[in-house]
Amino acid sequence: MAFAIQIYAQDIKVMTFERNITSLIASMEPVYDNAGEACAVVRFFVRDEGFEIEPNLGVLKRENKTGEIRLWVPIGTKRLTVRHQGAMPLSGYEIPVALESKVTYDATLEITEAKKPQIASNIRFFVGAGYNVLSISGPSVTLGLGISSHIIEIGAVFGLNKTDDWYFYNKAGDVMAAYNYNVMRFSLRYGYELKAAESFSIIPQIGAAYNSMTGDGVGSMVQNGTYKSASSISALIGAKFALALSKNFALQLTPEYDFGISKDNVCKLVSDNDTTFKSWTDGFNLNVGLMIYF
Repeated sequence: MAFAIQIYAQDIKVMTFERNITSLIASMEPVYDNAGEACAVVRFFVRDEGFEIEPNLGVLKRENKTGEIRLWVPIGTKRLTVRHQGAMPLSGYEIPVALESKVTYDATLEITEAKKPQIASNIRFFVGAGYNVLSISGPSVTLGLGISSHIIEIGAVFGLNKTDDWYFYNKAGDVMAAYNYNVMRFSLRYGYELKAAESFSIIPQIGAAYNSMTGDGVGSMVQNGTYKSASSISALIGAKFALALSKNFALQLTPEYDFGISKDNVCKLVSDNDTTFKSWTDGFNLNVGLMIYF
């Protein structure tokens, strides 16, 4: 969670800005700029004293009256900056009409209460529990952080697949290796949330995964006659489809594709002979589950 902090307790707002077709101030009391063009007059109606108004082309004349500030400004004036002690400055206010020579305009300035500090909802933490299918099957867990639409996840899948007594022979019929194994995956993903509807989001994702295979093996292809583990690294691309059930719960479906980057010799051998294991490190995966937001 994060806190949005306001330094000022009040804001300045231009409530109205319009042409006054009945006022003759600008034509009866003309002030000319350096080019000899007669200025426009802007009358600001105010309830408080102490306003400082700075048009982008400057002020040629100012008159302060009770509840009113009159400014003679060049006709090319397009923006205003308004300041008042204790209020957030109003910078770069765009004048909504084109100012004309010898024309009077009326504007109303007000000081309003600023928005109270509040807990922002653009930072979220979540955990997820799911199940991996299509390739290696097994339960998964996810920890995530969302900042606005940016989402970072770390996750793990604990594969339930296990192959016992795999034997690989050479052409002469000699046993080259025998394995049994199970697998785990640890991943890091980055995604960007796209709101498709009020309760439905699509989150394109990219990431990387470290795939670990553990087990036993014997034979001339296994260093020292046995192995403790083997590993591969893959790049991930996919999309998470999330359906909100409530403020704190959402269902998710995440199809993704693995691009194998590197494999050690044991992983290569098993991938060549086990299509399920191959797709785990170089193919399609699908995860379904539940996300809980905090």
